[in-house]
Amino acid sequence: MASLRFWLCLILVVLSFVRTEPQPLSPFIEGNGRKSLDAFIEQAKEEFKERLRREDANRNMYKLKRQSPGGPDPKHHSKNA
Repeated sequence: MASLRFWLCLILVVLSFVRTEPQPLSPFIEGNGRKSLDAFIEQAKEEFKERLRREDANRNMYKLKRQSPGGPDPKHHSKNA
């Protein structure tokens, strides 16, 4: 009985490999896809630049622009008080 299960399992595994078909990884791999690959790369660069610009704008928004008029208050920071 165990031998029958083994052979049945083996046949199912072999059939599953036989039924699969190889497919191209991407349309960019084909010969005429070079132009579309270049366009894809250019679009990715533009999106990356836009993302960096937005992150930089967000960083600048939270920077403090207020500065102390004359340094720390000596009365506040004195050790003798």
